[in-house]
Amino acid sequence: MDVVEELKRGLIGSKKFVPFWYKFDETGCNYYNENIQHNEYYYLHKSEKQLISENVLDLMNTVTQPFLLADLGCGTAEKTKYFIDEYLTKESTLTYMPVDICRDSVETTSRTLSETYAKRLTIDGIVGDYHTVIPKVLNYPGQKLIVWLSGLFNLPYSEQIALLSLTSQRLNGFLAKVNLNVLHRLNKEMGANFDVSQYKYEDGLNMKVEFEKGEKLQLSEEGGTSYKYTENQLNILFERSNLKIVKLWKNKHCAMVLLKTS
Repeated sequence: MDVVEELKRGLIGSKKFVPFWYKFDETGCNYYNENIQHNEYYYLHKSEKQLISENVLDLMNTVTQPFLLADLGCGTAEKTKYFIDEYLTKESTLTYMPVDICRDSVETTSRTLSETYAKRLTIDGIVGDYHTVIPKVLNYPGQKLIVWLSGLFNLPYSEQIALLSLTSQRLNGFLAKVNLNVLHRLNKEMGANFDVSQYKYEDGLNMKVEFEKGEKLQLSEEGGTSYKYTENQLNILFERSNLKIVKLWKNKHCAMVLLKTS
């Protein structure tokens, strides 16, 4: 992926935007990790960890081992370590492939896990966007378990209002750092001259940046859309993608799905 060309593509259209992934250099990743790990009101990360820890044994007993473990959007691999630990209770070694658009995340996670697991873990990291790296992962020889740890954000409407109102009060400080870091990064890497002190992060999907009166700079291609799915919608999505659900685990807030090709 040509970063410069992708930035140009977003800035020459009628609705100017910076790609969503551009937030996640080392600084942006650190802000993001700080938020999900230390914000007491951000329940989703905790719910995902609980769901994985309670069901990873069942998942591992469902799939055939040995395999290569590919981790799309690895971050710090905090949740992926549940898979690694369970795998290594039965196998002596594991090949682990951390994948992330942020080079610092791949390098730091590789270094940290190498120190933790030593020779039991062979690490082969890949840096890049999903369109670039997924074909590389699929071309890797042998059987693979590909984990893509994201989340569902489904709550009763009344709980959404109450919880999101409280959460937004705590999130805004973190989100401001992450999103304003886009301007710092454009200044540092692309020779831009934004005076970051003149900008503030505003609630909503977009951060307003005045190029001309009334213009906006969106911080993702589609204005920061977040998709949530019912179980039926997931089935339709997977069917259209030629994937089949092998098993599904869920708790109150999120779900984990094991898929195979149809």
